[in-house]
Amino acid sequence: MRQIFFIIALICFGINSSVAQKTIQKEFSSEGIKTLSIKDDAIFKITVHASEEKSIKLSVHISGEHSENVIVEENITENTLSLKTDFSPFFLPEDDKLAAHKVMAVEVDLTIPQTISLEIKSKLAAVTAEGRIYELAVSIENGACVLTNFMGNAHLKTTDGNIWVRATSTVSGQATSTHGTVENKLWGNGKFFVEAESINGDISLLQTE
Repeated sequence: MRQIFFIIALICFGINSSVAQKTIQKEFSSEGIKTLSIKDDAIFKITVHASEEKSIKLSVHISGEHSENVIVEENITENTLSLKTDFSPFFLPEDDKLAAHKVMAVEVDLTIPQTISLEIKSKLAAVTAEGRIYELAVSIENGACVLTNFMGNAHLKTTDGNIWVRATSTVSGQATSTHGTVENKLWGNGKFFVEAESINGDISLLQTE
């Protein structure tokens, strides 16, 4: 029995160790940047940390087939830094690029200054953010949107994903869901405003205790 278990363990270890992984780390100066934009349907998870630092830090973890061929494209136009994952120009997948994306998991960890706006648009991603963000716009489909200890203005929109916000006392909010449940504890006229809307997801707007 021990021999059988040992063989199974070796097989499992071999399978896990054969999964390709890659991490991309980048840092950008926020000087002259007013908005950071991420519009990417290949990302599975985005985690955002607001910081008093002046730089923008990005860590992208890719696992799965073809991960070694993934790159991060960056573009600055009119005070907006746009980031997007893609395959390297010399990568020739056996099938189309969309099929190649389906066998990968892409996770993004982002640290941004409190003074810039952030916009995220993705069909796949779940979004988690914490802290003070000047302006936040999230438009996602299946993933959930979770904000903790949040301070700032936000427009949050999902198709099927739930929205859960715990904000400071300076934030008021409004929430609407076509087919989901709504709980709104962000009353009053706060300095900041959160607007949350979903078609099928549940929404909770709560105040930090």
